[in-house]
Amino acid sequence: ATMCQKEEASRGGSSSPSFVRRNRFSIAALLFAILIGFLCKSLSTHTLDRPISLDAVPIWQTTELHWAVRYFVGYLFGKLVPVSQMVKCPTKVDWANVQEADEATSCITPVRVLIEKLDDAIDLNALFDVQAIDIERSDNSLVHVTLLKKKKVSFEGTASKDNDSKAPLILYMHGGGFTVRGGKDTLAAQMFGYLHQLGEEDEDNVNEVANSFMDDAVWALVEYRLAPEHQYPAATEDSLLVLNHLVNNMNFGQGGIHISGVSAGGTIAMEVTLKSLDMNIDSFYVDEPKVPLPTKDSNPKTWSMDSDSFHRYSYSRMPPVDWLEWSLKAMTGKQTNHEVESSIPYGKLTIDVDITGGAIDAAKWKRSFDESNVMQLPSLILITANGDPLKSGGVYFKHIYEEVIEQVEAESPNNTERQPQISYVETSSGHTGHYIFEPSIFEDTMKKWYTEMKKAHGRRVNNDF
Repeated sequence: ATMCQKEEASRGGSSSPSFVRRNRFSIAALLFAILIGFLCKSLSTHTLDRPISLDAVPIWQTTELHWAVRYFVGYLFGKLVPVSQMVKCPTKVDWANVQEADEATSCITPVRVLIEKLDDAIDLNALFDVQAIDIERSDNSLVHVTLLKKKKVSFEGTASKDNDSKAPLILYMHGGGFTVRGGKDTLAAQMFGYLHQLGEEDEDNVNEVANSFMDDAVWALVEYRLAPEHQYPAATEDSLLVLNHLVNNMNFGQGGIHISGVSAGGTIAMEVTLKSLDMNIDSFYVDEPKVPLPTKDSNPKTWSMDSDSFHRYSYSRMPPVDWLEWSLKAMTGKQTNHEVESSIPYGKLTIDVDITGGAIDAAKWKRSFDESNVMQLPSLILITANGDPLKSGGVYFKHIYEEVIEQVEAESPNNTERQPQISYVETSSGHTGHYIFEPSIFEDTMKKWYTEMKKAHGRRVNNDF
């Protein structure tokens, strides 16, 4: 009996590892599925400290997103670019109070430094001829501007009225929610570099005039003042000051004037263009702008981020909705009140300042156009992105500018062919993701902009404007 029991025990003991060996792949698949389930649940969990819309869709369930953003980058972005850390910082500061100013600075600066370090991989001096200039404001403080030109093209003599090159000027405002310098050098190098490549590949470049139009182009990076230290309209004022100085004092832009900006910089580009139509702006490139929309039936008038895209993409980390509202308060000097705001859903927080400076008002565009005495509106290259909480604001601006074009054409029926149409691009890789994940869209968009620059250059060479 004892021998039988030992034999049975031996058989029983050997059955367990045999079962595991036979089913090891099934067990591994089950454990992997459980792990993925827990991961999806944790990634889908609402970690924001205020209510979000019932229409919000977890990133991994956002089918219109590029797969790399949907499953990976959409979640990693918040770790790589931790702007959400800034939401604990004050949005309104008494900068004359040393202790309060020091506390605010120590809170904001680490994130700014980290984000600016992401630009360290780009050495502009290795790619372009670079000139740094400072332009004086009315209070004697300085706006720093970096001028880029194609390598081996000298800046000599560009600081005076003697610069008569028929080359384009491209004014560029970086992104960063008006509070950090996001991708300032990286995106500038990518965009300007590709425009040069298009110039070299242009079949018309057998002609010397066509060949020189991009070779001598100047790209101006504006380091506008940031919030919350400087509230609206400081960033726009700096950009307008730089544009006027470069055109009127340094004689740039005789081959075309083009305004550009990404994200918050796109918002600034909208207002700069609106307020500079009398300078005969040729085009403006607006990439995923931050556009608060007019609040319905509000009196007095207010604006908010309340929109379809802000609701649907509330789980976004690129950019996160809590930081988008924090930076909006910082830009407008609205004090954070956690007790009051805790019950306000994201997107519903209102401000009493239009940070677009009237750029989402068709009547103001029409008035500026009428007062400018120019013959045509600037062409618009507009980009929005699926997965971006800011998408609806860009689409709203598209409708506004379409309305402006219609009004201008209605008053000048004989010149309708001269009015530009909007080049609208919709990407699928989240906020600014197309610069990495959708190279064909990036290249096609740059080609459209290059074509507009080429047309503008031809008009100016022939004095047909």
